[in-house]
Amino acid sequence: MGKKPEDILVEFNRSHINEEAVNVEKVYFYKTDKRVNPKQEEPFWFSRGKLPVLVSAPHAVRYYRQKKIKMSDQFTGAIVYLLNQLTGCPAIAATKLYGGDPNFDNPCIYKERIAEICGREKVKFVLDIHGVAREREFDVGLGTNVGKTLLVKTRMLELIEHNFQGFGFSRISHYHFAASEPNTIANYITRELGIPAVQIEINKQYRVPAQNPKGFHRLLGALMASIREL
Repeated sequence: MGKKPEDILVEFNRSHINEEAVNVEKVYFYKTDKRVNPKQEEPFWFSRGKLPVLVSAPHAVRYYRQKKIKMSDQFTGAIVYLLNQLTGCPAIAATKLYGGDPNFDNPCIYKERIAEICGREKVKFVLDIHGVAREREFDVGLGTNVGKTLLVKTRMLELIEHNFQGFGFSRISHYHFAASEPNTIANYITRELGIPAVQIEINKQYRVPAQNPKGFHRLLGALMASIREL
């Protein structure tokens, strides 16, 4: 079993996790409109792990969709980086603007990399981390394409929801739009790899560690507890 919520929060307060998140974001996930050639420069960050749960942040930096540059989901890259460090789970995130959108493209080099990782790391579950604006009516949205990406393993979704509730998140949505398009990462993982996945949409108010340190702690705590129990 994972640590109790209050124990994890104390652990975070002692480890200056907010400063670490800001530093990670600056070093690995800085925002730029400079495009790189993925055949010449690696556009993704990856770290191996010992747990069978992969965390992913495909929109950690700016990306292209239909020939337009889209804004990044701020601090989602830092979140998966920290989850890798704190739990030992494998993690992948986009670090460069390479001309594509991992959650839209087919074919897609990000999804191909995930397939390689899942095979090598013996991954059993994937948490695909995204962000939504402050104005959304929920704190956390759990996208499963109306349950299809769970591959009947609904208990896993219940576990994730329970952990978010345990860390004080009351506005949890089973966000139907998230993961509903056929080429989302969650749908790809389920359809092509036979692995259950959830697309997690996080409200921006919890993705600002400097402005909302306690909220950021709670977010990481809920995700850590879920990864350890999944």
